[in-house]
Amino acid sequence: MNADKAGGLFWLSVAVVVSYASYRLGIGSFSSPGAGFMPFYAAIFLGVLSLISILGKAGGVKKEKGAPPIIGIKGIKGAFIFVVLMAYGFFIPFLGYNITTFLLMVILFFIVEKQKVWKAALYAFIATATTYYVFSKWLNCQFPLGPLGF
Repeated sequence: MNADKAGGLFWLSVAVVVSYASYRLGIGSFSSPGAGFMPFYAAIFLGVLSLISILGKAGGVKKEKGAPPIIGIKGIKGAFIFVVLMAYGFFIPFLGYNITTFLLMVILFFIVEKQKVWKAALYAFIATATTYYVFSKWLNCQFPLGPLGF
């Protein structure tokens, strides 16, 4: 069994558990969704993707042989991104959404995507401002406020 099939089986089992728990919460309907509506359909989507992974790659794409991703540069980048996202989750209550998201995006653009500092800062500002405006102003979501009050 290769890694794609093993991962597919794992995510399929997660999809089954989440869909069952969501069904027990109550799915509701499209016009009147229940508490389990979104997780149920997300789990169905995850299950379909898992089945595709288990049954094989579409289009007959062959995998390259070499070191597993966890050992190579992709694995190191993945671990770095994981640590940065964990730090983001830790610092967001203290620094607030805008400051923490801006710093996260600068780190991701500068270190992971190898952008110049000014481009990373510009892209991070645009991404942070856009997401804040859309979610805070249009959708009325509340974000944690930072020490500067925004």
